[in-house]
Amino acid sequence: MSDEPDIVNLDDCPMKPGLVAGGAVAFVLTVFPMSYALCCLPLALGGFVATTTFVIKYKVRLELKYGMKIAMLACLLGFVASTVVYDLVWLAFDYRIGFEWYVSFLTGLAESAPPPSGDRLLESIELLREQSFGIGTFVQQIFTVILASGIGGAIGGALATVLFKKGALAQ
Repeated sequence: MSDEPDIVNLDDCPMKPGLVAGGAVAFVLTVFPMSYALCCLPLALGGFVATTTFVIKYKVRLELKYGMKIAMLACLLGFVASTVVYDLVWLAFDYRIGFEWYVSFLTGLAESAPPPSGDRLLESIELLREQSFGIGTFVQQIFTVILASGIGGAIGGALATVLFKKGALAQ
């Protein structure tokens, strides 16, 4: 028998270390538009780091819902911060971080696509180039941040929760 309790009180384990670590990873990986090309992978990685940091720091195992909650909150914090930085740079300097790389990536996809769909994608790219910051852009960003943070965080948090099963259960 060990001296460790079978159940640890979650109130004794603040989320802050996991949120900071996962949020930092999510921020760094989403500040560049390559995250759109990689879908939710950068956020899944941020969520994985958040939950893993929490589990390792407190030497506990988590229920799936709590591991996912930590990850989703960390991704939300990191992605909101990167979106704010992106928008501030766009508004202050009329420069979109990583935008030219993103456009060249999409152009390469459009050129390799069959004519009807490739032509439509090239038209969409031109509209994207002409886009200015406005309320529509802001609303789109809010929905993207919430949806992608939820999906990526849930995947990363679930993966970390399933992989790390040693220690007392935290409830």
